[in-house]
Amino acid sequence: MFDDAAERSLMKRIARGDSAAFEALFKTYEKAVGNFLYRMCYDTALAEDCLQETFMRLWKAAPNWRGESKVSTFIFQIAKNLALDAREKVFRERARGGRSSDGDDSKSGKELAEAVDPGEGPAHKLEGEELRQAVRRALESLPEEQRVVVHLAQSEGLTYREVSEILNLPVGTVKSRMAAAADALRRKLQRHVKD
Repeated sequence: MFDDAAERSLMKRIARGDSAAFEALFKTYEKAVGNFLYRMCYDTALAEDCLQETFMRLWKAAPNWRGESKVSTFIFQIAKNLALDAREKVFRERARGGRSSDGDDSKSGKELAEAVDPGEGPAHKLEGEELRQAVRRALESLPEEQRVVVHLAQSEGLTYREVSEILNLPVGTVKSRMAAAADALRRKLQRHVKD
């Protein structure tokens, strides 16, 4: 998915304070990490904040990065940790009755929208929107440990080994969480599947 050798070179330059290398790495990962964060948070503003913080932490950590894992793994580890922390903070604030986000759901399901042909009629568009919302609700209902695996493996196209490195889990655990998530999604979305 990404060119690890070129990115390792960029990380070495970033460690020396090269802002052009930082910008190049940011442009390489901005969309993928942003989409991942949005699917983790389902809040545009929160995802954007986490994206900026991910790369700020990358900039600060670059001088100490030892290169034991792929650059993509390192970046997604930072993003995953920030998203989980941000979601926990949102849940705590909501439990206290506060609002922690702008509640902007206007981009909900955006990534799945590409599956619907915009040239189709209004009825088809409505079915597509209903399906997108059903998929979103089904994903949101998964336990966090399964949802993270699904987002990294399916949405970001990372291998099970890469996901295991990001989550610091054995590959077998990643596979079992993916299988459990697939079974749960299949059950939850069964009524939306046409025979």
